[in-house]
Amino acid sequence: MKKIWLIIKREYLSRVKKRSFIITTLLAPLGLILLFALQFLFIGMGKEKSVVAISDQSGLFSQDLRIQDSERENLFFKLESNYSYEELKEKYAELEYEGILYIPSMNAEQPKEATYHSEKLLGMGRKMYIERQMAQVIKNQRIKSQGIDKQFIKDLSSIRVSIQEEVEGKETDDVSSALASAVGGIMGFIMYLVIIIYGTLVMRGVMEEKTNRIVEVILSSVRPFQLLAGKIVGIGFVGLTQFLIWIVLGFGINFLAGLLMAGSIDIPTDQMSSPDTEEAMLMMQDVMGKIYALPIKSIIFAFLFFFFTGYLLYAALFAAVGSAVGEDSSESQALVFPVTLPIIISFFILTAILDNPNSGLAFWSSIIPLSSSIIMPARIAYGLSIFSIDFFLSVIFMIAGLCGTIWLAGRIYRTGILMTGKKASFKELGKWLIRG
Repeated sequence: MKKIWLIIKREYLSRVKKRSFIITTLLAPLGLILLFALQFLFIGMGKEKSVVAISDQSGLFSQDLRIQDSERENLFFKLESNYSYEELKEKYAELEYEGILYIPSMNAEQPKEATYHSEKLLGMGRKMYIERQMAQVIKNQRIKSQGIDKQFIKDLSSIRVSIQEEVEGKETDDVSSALASAVGGIMGFIMYLVIIIYGTLVMRGVMEEKTNRIVEVILSSVRPFQLLAGKIVGIGFVGLTQFLIWIVLGFGINFLAGLLMAGSIDIPTDQMSSPDTEEAMLMMQDVMGKIYALPIKSIIFAFLFFFFTGYLLYAALFAAVGSAVGEDSSESQALVFPVTLPIIISFFILTAILDNPNSGLAFWSSIIPLSSSIIMPARIAYGLSIFSIDFFLSVIFMIAGLCGTIWLAGRIYRTGILMTGKKASFKELGKWLIRG
């Protein structure tokens, strides 16, 4: 055990002390924020102002019923009656129109297909917007022809029916499926990133030691299994340290931002009691009530358990792959795919079961060790008890799967880590598993 601890300490300190670790840890959150900011910036830059001429032969799209401009899409319309459609096709570029929307003769009861003429395609978003607007104009025309009050139809469209969810055994009725879906999705995404990023880091560490022949010196004083266990746990602690730093930074930035906003924004007393302010406060209280209604302690317990066991399971597989790869790193691609495939499938399953967390798919995927680390925490967020038979079976199968995976990975690692000059195939790995 002492030797394993020394290896854990070496793996942890050698990575944490690196300048790249410090830079990555500090800049990764800022980089993520920058990516989101750039996404919104590019979306805004991609929507240049466009003016479309409307050549209406139907008479349905008059000034009071015309297609509405869209500032969001930066798309504007002008009903052009000075030129015929054929004339517009010749002059629309000179008149600084992006294109022509030609509406043939028709009535609201029997609408026909319109034509958009331009040198360029509209784009999916703008095309769908125009189609929705044209459909709304025809609907309004039909409402008007039937003598129905437009406001009455608008009131009917605004009717919403909500369902208040109540989970048995809870004192509150503020449990929210939407919030549970968000929490479950976030936890699943975090697990997905952890397994991919740090599992790959384990594999690369094993490959480096093998190609540099450092492992031959290390194995002169420790057993292969001790080296494997120490490397996996040590890199796992590196990932945990990084996440803890990000959590502290997140709370710190949030706290400082709150202080700055409180000191710089002076809200008048009359505005504090305004209807908008009161509505915002009530909405915030409602959201906080729904958060506290979630089984927070159970969620944290389940997340931590499956965080560590899921990482250890896949890290052992990645380490086995790293030991089987020779000096050519491209060999790892064929071996890594079967390891990463269950992770990708599990993430797809997660997006599917968020609509029905109690389905058969949800049950079996939360029992199978290769997918339970991503699926089970999401089911706990939906109110599944940690004392339920589902959770009990998931834990038992996860522990058994973890032990079996580490045993199998250890057999591959023991043989592959010292083998050089030979390309490992799936058939070869099978022989290693049988012979040990």
